[in-house]
Amino acid sequence: MDFSAFDTPRPDIDADTAELIALEQYGIEGKAQPLAGERDRNFKITAQSDVYALKVGNAGDRLDSLEAQVGAMAHALRRDPGLPIPAVVRTRDDRLTTQHRGHGIQLVSFIEGASPRSMTSMPGLRRSIGTLAGRMSRSLRGYDHPSLHRAFPWNLGRAVELTPLLEFVDPALQPLIEAVLTRMADDVIPQLEGMPKQALHGDLNLDNMVVDLADSERIVGLFDFGDMHYGPRVYELAVAAAYQCSGSEPAAAIAQVASAFHVVQPLESPEIDLLPDLVAARAAQSILMASRSSERHPDNNYYLTGDRGLMIETLQRLAGSDRAESVLRIRKACGAGSVRSRSLEEALDLRRRRLGPALSLSYDDPVRLERGDGVWLYEESGSRLLDAYNNVPHIGHAHPQVVSAVASQTGRLSTNTRYLVDEVAEYADRLAGLLPDPLGVVMFVNSGSEANDLAYQIAATVTGAPGVITTDNAYHGMTLATTAMSPEEYPETAWSSQAARIGGAALLASGSAAEQLGSEMTRASSELSERGTAAGMAIFDTVFSSEGIFELPEGFLRSARDWADANGALLVADEIQAGFGRVGPSFWGFANDSVVPDIVTLGKPMGNGYPMGAVVTTPEIAAEFASKWHFFSTFAGSPVAAAAGDAVLDVIEAEALPQNALAVGEYLRAAVRQLDRPAVVDVRGPGLFIGIELADADSAADVVNRLRRRGILIGRSGPKANVLKIRPPLVFTNQHADIVLAALAEALS
Repeated sequence: MDFSAFDTPRPDIDADTAELIALEQYGIEGKAQPLAGERDRNFKITAQSDVYALKVGNAGDRLDSLEAQVGAMAHALRRDPGLPIPAVVRTRDDRLTTQHRGHGIQLVSFIEGASPRSMTSMPGLRRSIGTLAGRMSRSLRGYDHPSLHRAFPWNLGRAVELTPLLEFVDPALQPLIEAVLTRMADDVIPQLEGMPKQALHGDLNLDNMVVDLADSERIVGLFDFGDMHYGPRVYELAVAAAYQCSGSEPAAAIAQVASAFHVVQPLESPEIDLLPDLVAARAAQSILMASRSSERHPDNNYYLTGDRGLMIETLQRLAGSDRAESVLRIRKACGAGSVRSRSLEEALDLRRRRLGPALSLSYDDPVRLERGDGVWLYEESGSRLLDAYNNVPHIGHAHPQVVSAVASQTGRLSTNTRYLVDEVAEYADRLAGLLPDPLGVVMFVNSGSEANDLAYQIAATVTGAPGVITTDNAYHGMTLATTAMSPEEYPETAWSSQAARIGGAALLASGSAAEQLGSEMTRASSELSERGTAAGMAIFDTVFSSEGIFELPEGFLRSARDWADANGALLVADEIQAGFGRVGPSFWGFANDSVVPDIVTLGKPMGNGYPMGAVVTTPEIAAEFASKWHFFSTFAGSPVAAAAGDAVLDVIEAEALPQNALAVGEYLRAAVRQLDRPAVVDVRGPGLFIGIELADADSAADVVNRLRRRGILIGRSGPKANVLKIRPPLVFTNQHADIVLAALAEALS
């Protein structure tokens, strides 16, 4: 361990000399005022036009450590220009650092602010510190310098080497500190071996930051990079959290700091689990270092021992708390899940009791998930499942671009559409640009069900007719209005009474050909007339996902358009399952029939798991609806939703996912046909929406469950529930399709 800088007295530099250095080396004439410091001399230099901070390094420190510091600051500001860290001032001869009598010299801009020392129990400040620590960690990734690898006493990983310093500590504290260091050596450090490492600021303590004079939760300055070193990235968080444990239970304080850090710089579960130990180690390290330094430098005792009381309190509180409970609390705050495990039966029992009997599970062997990644899902047992079914993670589970966009926007602003937030309107503008004219007004909701419900409200209000025409096995949602147009979900008698609540709905045969559709719709309209109502809306799922998955028949929507125009009804294209490139290469299912609907409804894939939906209609329809009705949704159209939706569109465009859907879908359908299995009646569907019709429902259910046991998830569809439904994320490849085909060939034998 290198204690050179801690054994060497602070530089013998007074204010007059500091002023001379500023003038000679930097050409800055100003008044010097001493500032506190552990082993350096620091001065505030007030010049006529600006204010600076002059740092005169300890003679025992490596001279190149200042180079590492200014290099790190420049690197961090390039990665995150908004970081509240000082700007380095160059010397008169354009150097970033200089020397004075063997001492390294650094001049930076001075950041005015208030000390946060009196505000340590404020949750808002803790979150701000966690966010800052996360930004600091993220911005320093990729930076390195030889001096960062020195045997530095403030490196948290070297805390164990400070054991000999116990002689400087109150004997009553020695057993507590020794126990912490023993756990570090035996349990913690071995677990840190495989964890991400990087350059660290290493000292986000309360003396190294200032807050806004008018807003005590906003950090406006972080300085003193003198304790920089290289190590596991979780050290940055642990050090920051260690100074925030005053006035409350340490686990609560750590959780507040950690959750904010995790949003900016996501942590792995093992890193989170070690936080109580690392915070305790920092407290022990601080007590040991302060005790030793105050013994050697009594002239600076006030500064050196400023945190000793806080660290003793933190250490004692952590020692008296249940470590497992602390880890659970921190994990929960970070959204990392519980480390407690239940048996499958216990989990099923809890679900039955608390979620009720109406919510069913897929598959005979329940899928118990822990996480997802791309086209893969991982069970709690560790087994991996190929997801060939879920259409919500449109661009893949846990896509980092969406995760980052949502986390970043959540950290900045999340509010509703009654406020002017440009990002929301910009996303709406981008979405409208993907649809044909005159579709140009976007109304945001939270789900596909809400989108279809709003479409119904608009149609009924604008046309004055409450009836609906749809297909005979459709599914359009779970609200009062949308269940009335979703016969798939109910026995016929139950559905009829449900449909009556909205003035009635009439059904078309799923297989209606385009040339028959006009007469079919006239028949359906007559049925409504006999019930004393009329159709204000005709709505179609453009991939017929509940009817057994069909490509939109040529001319189908043209016939529907002609009928709607002749009868004063609105034509609605339900793109909740077909939209956003799934039916590739078209972006929308209705696009294949060259018809522009009056309303397009959107849902599931919009946010890749973030709950979003939308209704897109014409300016004329939107204006008439607004003149007669009111619409508002608290959570819909938030800037967070817009960030998620925008990120999804970025990925779809950058990775050409509609084209991928076309190519992989054609490959998979052709390969299934080539299997030549007698059980297969038909193979159909557009893009990456594949329907494989079997003879009966039992056969289809058997195949679905066989594939689940082989680690592949698919579903079923159709009026007879005999159509295998393959509907994977759009990042599915031919290699993934081959895995499905091999298992399918075996299951169909």
